[in-house]
Amino acid sequence: MRIFELYLKRIVKRRLTLIFMVLLPVLFTFMVVTQYNDATKVTLALYAPDPAVDSYVSAMLEKQDVTLIHAKDADSAIKSSANLGIVFSQTAGELYASPDGMKIESYAKETNFNSKSLEVKLNSVFSSLQTLAKNAPDAEAFKQNMKLMVDSPARVKVEPSILGNPHAVVLTSTFNMIVFIMLFLTMTNTLLFLGDKVHSTTERVLLTAKNKLSYYLQTALVFAAIGIVQFLLMIALMSGAFGIDLELSASHLLLLVLAYGLLNVIAAGIGLLLVSRTTKQSTGRLLVTVVSLPLAMLGGTLWPSSIMPEGMQRFARILPTRWITELNTELFSGFPGNSGAVTTHFISLLGCAAVIFLLLTRVKTQDI
Repeated sequence: MRIFELYLKRIVKRRLTLIFMVLLPVLFTFMVVTQYNDATKVTLALYAPDPAVDSYVSAMLEKQDVTLIHAKDADSAIKSSANLGIVFSQTAGELYASPDGMKIESYAKETNFNSKSLEVKLNSVFSSLQTLAKNAPDAEAFKQNMKLMVDSPARVKVEPSILGNPHAVVLTSTFNMIVFIMLFLTMTNTLLFLGDKVHSTTERVLLTAKNKLSYYLQTALVFAAIGIVQFLLMIALMSGAFGIDLELSASHLLLLVLAYGLLNVIAAGIGLLLVSRTTKQSTGRLLVTVVSLPLAMLGGTLWPSSIMPEGMQRFARILPTRWITELNTELFSGFPGNSGAVTTHFISLLGCAAVIFLLLTRVKTQDI
C-alpha cells in the first residue's frame, strides 16, 4: 500500500485542493437546503388597513402555517416577493353593509403549488368572514364575532401525515449535487499525475507496484477514501447543522457509503484514462470538463432526468451518475422501495468500475 500512502499524502498536502474538498460540500449543502426551505415556505403579503379585518385574516392564516408580511400600502403588497400579494381595502363596516360585495385584489408573480395552496386557504378565510358578516345583527357584533372566532379553538383538529420521508426532496437534491462535486473534483485531482508523467516520476512509482492493476487500484482507493470522508461530512451537516433526520437504516447508510466510494473510484479511473491521452495541463482540464459536465447533466445531478428529451433519457440509463441519482431517490424516499432496482444500480456501478480498470490495464506504460 505504499503507492496509496504516497498519493494520499500528496493530495492532502495541496492546500487549495484540501480546501475545495471540504468547502464545496459545505457550501452546496447550505445552498440546496436554503433553497428548499424557501421553496416550501408559504408566504403572503397582506394589506388590510382596517385593524379588525387585518387581525382576523392574519390570525386565521397563521393557524394554517402561512407566513405573513404586513405591507404598509397596497403597492407594497402587490409588488412583494411573497408567493401571493392581496389587498383588502374594505373596512369591517363596509363589509357588514354589503357582504356579497367583498372585493379582493390579488397578485402572484408565478403560478405554483404555494400560490395555489394560498388561494385555497384565502377562500376559506374570506368565506367564513363573509358568513360572519351576513349573520351578525350589527357592525359591532360582527367585529366581536370575528374576535371570538379567532380566540376559540378549532372544532376539528387536522393532523397532517406525510407519506415517506418528509425531507426526501432536500436530501435527494443535496446528495445529487454531491455526485457532481465528487465527479468533477476527483477527475480534476487526477491531473496532478500529469506532472509525474512528464518528469518520469510515474515510471519510478510503477517499479514499487506488482503490476499496472495494483498501481491503478491503489491510486483509485485514494479518491475512494476522500469520497467517503466527504460523504460523512455531508451526513454530519444534514444531521447536526440542519437537524434533518436522514431516516436511513444502518444497511442503507452502508450502501450509500459504498456507492459514493465506487463513484470516486469510477471518476478517478476516467480521469486517469484522460491523463493517459495527454501531457498538457490545459488539454487535461479541457478533457475533464468535456467529460464530467455531460456525465453530470445527463445523469440528473443538476436537474431531474425526467425533464430531458426521451432520447437523452435512454442514453442516460447507461451512465454511472444516473445510477447514483436513482439510488439516492430510492433510499431517501422513505418507502420500502424496489430492492431489485437498488441491487441493479449497485451491481452496475461495480461493473462500470471493472470495465474502466480493464481499460486502464491496457494503457501503455509510457502513457501512464
